[in-house]
Amino acid sequence: MSDILTPSFIREELNKENVITLDFEYLTEKIEKWWFYRNITFSNHLLKLQLISLLLDNFKNEHIKYFDKLGRNYISAICITNVFSVDNYILALIVHEAMCEIFHLNDIKYNYEDHKALFLKPTGENYRDWGNGYGEITPHSDDLYEETPTDFLALTVCRDITKTPTSCYLPKDLLTNFNDDEISCMLDMKVKFISGKNVQIVKQLERNIIEYDKINGVRMFMDFRVDNHTGERMIAMNPKYQKIIDKMRDKILECKPIYSVPETGTFLIIANYKVLHARAILNMNKSLAREVSLNPNFNITPRLLYRSKGSRYDIAL
Repeated sequence: MSDILTPSFIREELNKENVITLDFEYLTEKIEKWWFYRNITFSNHLLKLQLISLLLDNFKNEHIKYFDKLGRNYISAICITNVFSVDNYILALIVHEAMCEIFHLNDIKYNYEDHKALFLKPTGENYRDWGNGYGEITPHSDDLYEETPTDFLALTVCRDITKTPTSCYLPKDLLTNFNDDEISCMLDMKVKFISGKNVQIVKQLERNIIEYDKINGVRMFMDFRVDNHTGERMIAMNPKYQKIIDKMRDKILECKPIYSVPETGTFLIIANYKVLHARAILNMNKSLAREVSLNPNFNITPRLLYRSKGSRYDIAL
């Protein structure tokens, strides 16, 4: 670690991070009018390109500036509301893919994971810490067991009758009661991350818990989920440091998250190593969740989100 990485420097950098909220209501009518008159012979790919052109022609100048800043200008996450209001799963997917491309998100599809559509799936009523389950999802960053960087995570709400928002946790709140010695330990601390139910095989990767570079700033790698089968998803390589993870696990229960808006047309994109995300138990009866999970259908499922996650692609100048 560079000499610049002192506890005070870490605190100063983390304290600058923010979550931004933008309202795209001025675009809602334009997008829905375009959708109504779309060329139905076009593929989803062509429709996505057409929508990107429409968006770029109509974005407000004060919004355009954010598309290149996520994760690098003390902007940890951006929640955009009212992109559309029509509950249509095809429109939602096209909007999702268009917005991801505008934010330079290179979606990565692993052949052992079905990650795009999030909704209650069979047996989901019995699971927590799983995007397609009913139970609580504990704060975490995605894919910390993967070699390929997962710089960004994006979620688009097609429908959420349960009104269950995504929760965002900034690391600055997590470390408020950590002293200099504890943060110094974290700078030397290595952690093993383990995949969970979302991955059909077991994957593991060792990482530093804190990293820094001049382009991306301070990044933190944390996953507090506990899988039904593999157990804790984050384990200190040196057992003497496990007490730091346990302290963070206790502290996060006291942190006040920033909530997304669980409405049709919300697009949330986060810098995966700058903010942790989570979700409460779905706001619905468990017996209804069991009934819904046995008949997975995009038209009737009470909560349908699209997800993309992967590396940032930068356009060379």
